[in-house]
Amino acid sequence: MTPKHGVAVVGAGVSGLAAIKCCLEEGLEPTCFERIEDIGGLWRYEVSEEGRASIYRTIFTNSCKEMMCYSDFPFPDDHPNYIHNTRLQQYICKYAEHFDLLQHIWFKTLVIKVKKRLGFSVTGQWEVVTQRNGKEETAGFDAVMVCSGHHVYPNLPLDDFLGIQKFKGCYFHIGLGNSGSDIAVELSTVASQVQGPAPDSRSGSWVMSRVWDNGYPWDMMVVTCFRTWLGNILPSMLSDWLYVRDMNRFFKRENFGLMPLNRYLQGHPSPNPSRGAGSGWGWTVPILGWQQNHLCDSPTTFALAELPERSRCSMMTF
Repeated sequence: MTPKHGVAVVGAGVSGLAAIKCCLEEGLEPTCFERIEDIGGLWRYEVSEEGRASIYRTIFTNSCKEMMCYSDFPFPDDHPNYIHNTRLQQYICKYAEHFDLLQHIWFKTLVIKVKKRLGFSVTGQWEVVTQRNGKEETAGFDAVMVCSGHHVYPNLPLDDFLGIQKFKGCYFHIGLGNSGSDIAVELSTVASQVQGPAPDSRSGSWVMSRVWDNGYPWDMMVVTCFRTWLGNILPSMLSDWLYVRDMNRFFKRENFGLMPLNRYLQGHPSPNPSRGAGSGWGWTVPILGWQQNHLCDSPTTFALAELPERSRCSMMTF
């Protein structure tokens, strides 16, 4: 009998669980290492801690349930099109239980090092060093699947914001993507004024509604095999023009300084429950003695949120 090949899976989130299941289907022997006591990864909400990323408490998915579910484990019909994080976490747990994946996971086990073993050119094996209860252990595997994501440590390009050291309020840094747009909308429900995301963002964004033609989810209507095929056979100039025309049906992004610099090729859509034209956001704000008004003049901008009975916070879009 051919011995099973051992595979180390780092992380028990959405990708890690799928990796475990695929390994089992291929006759491999997966061992998953998860640093906390539960599965779910990014979608398991809890107060953020060092070395671990977490979604925010009120987040909903940006992809509809039909497009983001595991192909062999669809969401129940009674679930809404876009899922709150608590229901998604329940779905992830049911998936793991249904396919009996939990027995392959070592919880509260941190992977601290992965390197080639001696004789790697012959054996192809990897050495995985883990830490559990303060003790380190080393094991060899034939393959390693890293499923820990890339949202753990924030990128704060503070050198690009002249005068930030003199700013007396608190600030945090986000992008003009899905999360940045969501946060701006959420701030608008509790703040007297929210200014941003602004047209001075570095590359613009396809801010759009989650609801598309005839009330269908946007990704079911936009992300289709036919559209992909059409984009592949048409000249890039024509496919670009068709895409921009379709995306601008609800509001013209040039009027709000949101047109991506490279149009069709620049970034993915940012579905939002309250798209730019109707959100009531202000678009420019003077701060630290200067004001920016044009998309191409500067790669960065500040935006203020005046929260009632709280200190003023600065939200920076980049």
